[in-house]
Amino acid sequence: MSKDLGAAALLERLRGKTDEAEVFGASSDALEVRFTAGQVKTAVARESSGLAVRAKKGGRLGFAGSRDTSAAGLDRLVLHTEHSIDVGDASEVRFPGQAPAPVEPDRLGSHDEATAALGVADLVAYGREVIDPLRARFPGVVFDVVVRRGAGRVELVNSAGARVGHRRTVFSVGVEANRTQDQDVLMDYTSVAAPARAAIDPAAVAAPLLQRLAWAERTVPFQPGRMPVLFTPPGSLVLWGPLLEALSGKTVMLGTSPLREKVGQRVLDPRVHLTDDGLLPGAVGSAPFDDEGVPRRTTPLIEAGALRGFVHDLETAQATGQAPTGNGERGGVMGRPGPGFSTVVVREGAAPWADLLKGVRRGLLVQSVIGMGQGNTLPGTFSNPVDVAYAIEDGAVVGRVKDVSIAGNVYDLLGPAHLGGLSREVETVYGAYRLPWLLVNDVNVVGKGGA
Repeated sequence: MSKDLGAAALLERLRGKTDEAEVFGASSDALEVRFTAGQVKTAVARESSGLAVRAKKGGRLGFAGSRDTSAAGLDRLVLHTEHSIDVGDASEVRFPGQAPAPVEPDRLGSHDEATAALGVADLVAYGREVIDPLRARFPGVVFDVVVRRGAGRVELVNSAGARVGHRRTVFSVGVEANRTQDQDVLMDYTSVAAPARAAIDPAAVAAPLLQRLAWAERTVPFQPGRMPVLFTPPGSLVLWGPLLEALSGKTVMLGTSPLREKVGQRVLDPRVHLTDDGLLPGAVGSAPFDDEGVPRRTTPLIEAGALRGFVHDLETAQATGQAPTGNGERGGVMGRPGPGFSTVVVREGAAPWADLLKGVRRGLLVQSVIGMGQGNTLPGTFSNPVDVAYAIEDGAVVGRVKDVSIAGNVYDLLGPAHLGGLSREVETVYGAYRLPWLLVNDVNVVGKGGA
């Protein structure tokens, strides 16, 4: 690892003060350009770095972190670590020793020098390539665009002998469309992220939004009831979200996952295959090691509808008697590790999404919902007003739909009785998911005043 962040030196200072210790260091350099109403509004550069410590003594685990890496700041960090152990919980977590990298970092494509070198002018030019076709086609719509590039590195050392680290770049673009006509407001959003600028074609960013805005040019009356619903890849997260929560080792450890005792059993339609892939080339979440020094891997979670396992960090693996899966995630240098997903991959189906659409005589197409993930969705139940959705008649989208909600249970809707199909196309969603379009044959669609 180049450019030592100081983790090894801090670990040495903790020897004799702790029984076991781990030091995690991270630094980042980010640049963001923001367009408001089609014009460049701001350009902001940010740099940050820090160190975090987990340490054990007498069977208790403590945690402390600091962004102040000066000599005085590190003195305080050592002192805070000792104090945190005094009040820490009892823990049987053992830090891992050095393990070989599962792949060479260059094979993952997680760091791109050209992306790391992008400046303000580059981000402005890219933003123009995205926004100009949108404004030309829909001059009455207000478009806000955020283009970001970030470069960072992490390193982890521990008293068991592990010393790992990697570099990462992320390029992302988000576009928000706002159309106001009299009392009607339409807001739609798209976001794409990848490790390299070259992986994101500006035309491909704009194209789905152009299609949805064209579909929304007219608002049509809609009769609710039970009907087929076609979910776009972002829209399908309303179904995948509760399932992913149940596949987390955290909910298994707490005893709240409805799947905790169903390993080996068929829980969904046999067409459903879901994997967490920490080694997927070109994915934002890929890296040789997780944030606890455990090698990342490809972990099958659902195979042919059958439950194969869960994602675990060190704590949940130890508590449930399982092996860690390389899914320890911190969410930043100041965060404690917890089980998280690298890149969630749902295997594609056989039919193009356009064919799934053509097969719907009367139904709903859902791009987004309001309040996704709010409330207790862990049992699989959800009920959400739609945000951006469209009516389907005789296999074609005929206009935008307002004032309806969808409700159901994901285990029922993704089961053999209701799952209509998964599309051949798989799209990257928010840089963290690879998802197909999803057709569900019998969803409860509720309008104002009831179904």
